[in-house]
Amino acid sequence: MQFKQEQMEFVNQLLYPILMLKKERDEERSSSPLEEQLEVIVEEMRHMSVPLEPYKDNILYFYKDDALRMFFINVKNVLRYHSFDEYAEVLHSMDEGRIKQQLMTNIVKQDEEEASVEDKVAELLENQFAFLDFLKNLPIDDTVRWNYFTIMSGPKKFVEDFISLHQTLKPIFEKVYAEYLPILEKSYQEFETTIHEYPTILAEAFSGTKVIEEIDWASDEISVIPTLLLSDFYFQDSEILILGAKSLEVIQHVIQTRVDKQQERINVFKNLGDKTRYQIFCEIAKGTKSVKGIAEQLGITSATVSYHINELVLSNLVVHGWNKKDCTQAIHTELITEVMNGLMEDSFMTNTVENEE
Repeated sequence: MQFKQEQMEFVNQLLYPILMLKKERDEERSSSPLEEQLEVIVEEMRHMSVPLEPYKDNILYFYKDDALRMFFINVKNVLRYHSFDEYAEVLHSMDEGRIKQQLMTNIVKQDEEEASVEDKVAELLENQFAFLDFLKNLPIDDTVRWNYFTIMSGPKKFVEDFISLHQTLKPIFEKVYAEYLPILEKSYQEFETTIHEYPTILAEAFSGTKVIEEIDWASDEISVIPTLLLSDFYFQDSEILILGAKSLEVIQHVIQTRVDKQQERINVFKNLGDKTRYQIFCEIAKGTKSVKGIAEQLGITSATVSYHINELVLSNLVVHGWNKKDCTQAIHTELITEVMNGLMEDSFMTNTVENEE
């Protein structure tokens, strides 16, 4: 397969403003563990977003809300076009009825309790007052609620304003993309080679994907991933927006992290597999504060207790300084919880320790 430069340039032009959305997200929440591990890539993305700053408000208007963003940006659908001008012509040709139908469908899908989306869409399109009542009950921000109402009152303007925004952003995107294109082309080849040699790599790394969730992973469409400027993935139960050219690096990182975590779990079970060490661990967890007390309780020597405690501390199961008066947590309960949850995931059990509690 060849790198479809013209086609992917158009798709990436649509995706580029999402960097502004990521910046907004970062200001509202703390970084995920994975983002902290990939700080170099995350910082590169921040740098790429700087030229978009003057257009922040307009970008967020179209990109922050899922229902509005997905009206324009569904990678699987837009792959059929080869340029933004071609796509813009299609958008221009859409009549109000079609625009409203698609937008209303996206809006109604946000109501998880709605059994029949199609019927509800038809009802709301026919009755503006019913639409207002529906909006009142949606768990969304008032600003978004107002945006929905005004957009449905002037859908053609909504589409024209989106086209106008991208015409304004095009020179900025072209400059950024020209610098990034050689990296994308190289990553594409590396990705293709890796997928061919290691076909299960995606199944091992992905727990899902948002922007490209409808892509058939077994088909040629898999080549889209490394050619995207940005990919919105779900890793380790957290969402992370990442540079497409770095997706292989991220996938390999995720797999290695998973292997390391599994080995950590194995080491914990090995450590507690020794009966004496397990009993000592339990005594510490119960609150026993002295080596002598544990030795007397178990009927073993203090030297034996000290040896096993040292191993437990080195394996991060017991807190260093566990026997001091001011030590409020003698064992690393977070690690134990993480290990048990990891065991349940490894064995495909659905409940976690927190859920059981």
